[in-house]
Amino acid sequence: MVHAVKRKLTTIFCADVVGYSRLMGVDEHGTLKRLKECRELIQAFIERHRGRVVSWSGDAVLADFSSVVESVQCAVEIQRELKAQNDTVPERERMDFRIGINLGDVMIDDHDIFGEGVNIASRLQSLATPGGILISGSVHDQVKNKLALGFNFMGHQQVKNISEQVPVFVVAHDVASSIPIGAVSIGGAPAIALKAPGLMPLRMVAGTIDGLLACVLAFALAVALQGAMGPVFTLDAPFTWIASERTLSSDLPSLEIADGGETSRTTVRSVVERNYTGFLTQTYRRTAAEVKKNGSTEVQIREALLDKRGGREISRPSLWMAAVAIYFLVLVLSEGLLMRGASPGKLLMGLRVSNVNGGKPGLIQATVRNLSKVVSIAPALLGVLMAFFSKKRQMLHDVLTGCYVHDAK
Repeated sequence: MVHAVKRKLTTIFCADVVGYSRLMGVDEHGTLKRLKECRELIQAFIERHRGRVVSWSGDAVLADFSSVVESVQCAVEIQRELKAQNDTVPERERMDFRIGINLGDVMIDDHDIFGEGVNIASRLQSLATPGGILISGSVHDQVKNKLALGFNFMGHQQVKNISEQVPVFVVAHDVASSIPIGAVSIGGAPAIALKAPGLMPLRMVAGTIDGLLACVLAFALAVALQGAMGPVFTLDAPFTWIASERTLSSDLPSLEIADGGETSRTTVRSVVERNYTGFLTQTYRRTAAEVKKNGSTEVQIREALLDKRGGREISRPSLWMAAVAIYFLVLVLSEGLLMRGASPGKLLMGLRVSNVNGGKPGLIQATVRNLSKVVSIAPALLGVLMAFFSKKRQMLHDVLTGCYVHDAK
């Protein structure tokens, strides 16, 4: 009796460890322990995305998925998680995987699958770089409009034992979110899909939060220093928005007439005290002049900070300049040292800064990136606006420093 061969169209997923023999030669026990941990991680991700592990063979895994989109999402999440784990171990002990994915017709024998579709996925996996993902053209056709990922075409590759060349794409999983362009669940709860353009308003909100935090820290610094040393900063806009003021004294107006009566200047000098929500007060001498000339009127106001003890005018740096310096300091330290690429604002908005290699920016890269924001802002915010036309939503300072902002999940 002839046994009928069963066939099906499926997504084939192949992965194996890079340099497995070398790792075993260095530390057999440690490598085996790490491999088992990676196997458990990979299997968990495959099952989460409704895939099926077909077989394990040494350091390699073969799986299949009924959904092409789920298979690519699974591969991206595996590589990101493995990279995060590798960042915590010495380089010589790191275990990198390569992944190849193909959509093809396969033969089924018990629980195993065979055929050209499997061979192509295996060849793609062997061509991938450490930590990389390669997909065939058939996979790319199915996911290119369904996942917010970058795909770089490698051309048509001649792979071993396959007669026709295979169109191959690199999944740029280090420079984009793998969120489906339909709907996404954030924190387990249904939510509106976060498409790539949706990053922009979140970035703006995150930047506003960081700016407000810098203002609060600058104000706290002014309060602390003034209590110990007297006025150290001049509290000007935007801090005047939270101040109430009262007039302590005012001189009588003085009038000057010039140009045969064509020009008149009325000047009023007064001393005012500003109270910043009860935390501190500062006293200013205000000179307000109303100039009338040729039928037009112009009001000129000058203020000078006063030393309360002697009543003399003193010059102090502006607090808004200190707030700008604190803003950059907070971003550099949080993104480059303390919070794995996230400033306080980005952390609240669920965003993170990474470099194009998928790692967090270091202190130097974070410093250069944030100082480069000056280039993005001037002139006319052109460097900011370019993000609306960039596939990776990069502003000019992101491009200059090889970084991008993405969903932290």
